[in-house]
Amino acid sequence: MEVVLYEFGFDYAKAIGFFIVLLIGAAFFFADKLIGSRTKEISPKVFKIITRSIGAFCLVVFLLFFTVHIAEYNEYKIMLESDNVSVVEGYVENYNPLPADGKGTENFEINGVYFAYNNADGRNGYTAVAKHGGVITMNGQHLRIKYVTNEDGENIILYISEIG
Repeated sequence: MEVVLYEFGFDYAKAIGFFIVLLIGAAFFFADKLIGSRTKEISPKVFKIITRSIGAFCLVVFLLFFTVHIAEYNEYKIMLESDNVSVVEGYVENYNPLPADGKGTENFEINGVYFAYNNADGRNGYTAVAKHGGVITMNGQHLRIKYVTNEDGENIILYISEIG
């Protein structure tokens, strides 16, 4: 019997980070109108140039990262739906949970295929560490994983099922 534990889909929680950058940018862009320059060290004109520049930079960062994220999402979704992915089945080995300080990655192997991820990853794919509700929790779990390898050589998990 096979039980699906994770299937790739759009993660709205990750998208919130992009919109926070957009809101910060908007706040800077309109800062001269909202608060104006209240110091004598900087003229209103210079304040406006600085805040608008920071706002425009945030907008460019938002557009760049959000566009790349959506394009990657679409690419991975098509690959999964067309079954154009790599598949590994076996038992979780060399499982290392996320360190207590939250820095680093949670990682494991199945039949020599290495996977690493962290909740802080803004990337698409599975990133849920065990201490935050992740489904991979220990050595010995019998899993089937569908994944793609990105241009950096990282294996991105798109599907996890437990074989029972």
